[in-house]
Amino acid sequence: MTTNRRSASRKDAFRVGALSFGDRQADIDCLVWDHSETGAQIEVETPDAVPDQFVLVMTAYAKPRSCTVVWRRERKLGVAFTL
Repeated sequence: MTTNRRSASRKDAFRVGALSFGDRQADIDCLVWDHSETGAQIEVETPDAVPDQFVLVMTAYAKPRSCTVVWRRERKLGVAFTL
């Protein structure tokens, strides 16, 4: 049995988002698998192109969130929301 080490419970999202880097490079589309108040699990086609910090934009109705990558597994990334 695995232990949930998250500080906040995750909610399924399964929505399209984008990783934004300002003027440094073009946005990268992503799929947001789930999210909580503290972070999210996302999937991208080119994980090697994703830097350790970026802004996640989930929908037009959600506030963009600054993120730091905390784990990488193939095309999926776990990110923590930062201030």
